[in-house]
Amino acid sequence: GPAAAAPQAPARDTPLSQPTTPPQTALAAAVEPEPGEPVARMAGPASFEEVVALVEEHREMLLLSDLRACVRLVEFAPGRIEIHPLDGASKTLANDLGEKLSGWTGERWMVTVSGGVGAPTLDEQAAEARAQRIEDAARHPLVAAVLETFSGAEITDVRERPASAKTDDGEETP
Repeated sequence: GPAAAAPQAPARDTPLSQPTTPPQTALAAAVEPEPGEPVARMAGPASFEEVVALVEEHREMLLLSDLRACVRLVEFAPGRIEIHPLDGASKTLANDLGEKLSGWTGERWMVTVSGGVGAPTLDEQAAEARAQRIEDAARHPLVAAVLETFSGAEITDVRERPASAKTDDGEETP
């Protein structure tokens, strides 16, 4: 039978034949600032806890582990962190953290190692807060009665009730 006709290329004067801007180029042109226009930067962390949250957000798990367990904060100011690393911390921790923060925020971050003792690590603070919650719970009359009634019973964890466990008048449900 007769061969099927090959599709013909559009004529040079049709709209289809005019060059188009690829989507990536159009997007890049829309995002890039004009010369002389200020470049928008991400707001930097305002506390050490925000630094740790940023590290977690970027999934830098080794750095996150060091910041929680092996770093005592000596001083914090936006753009400058002074730390006292404990045994087990990465030898390049201060440099790594400074580089990551500078890259993520577009601002210069200086992270320095100090001989000062600093605050307890975040893990130490969390353990202290947990111990305090357990101690507070043990003093509650109902919990104290349970602990007295059941010898060998112990409090292993204390959790906050969800907001839905409150009545309309703000009282907690039993």
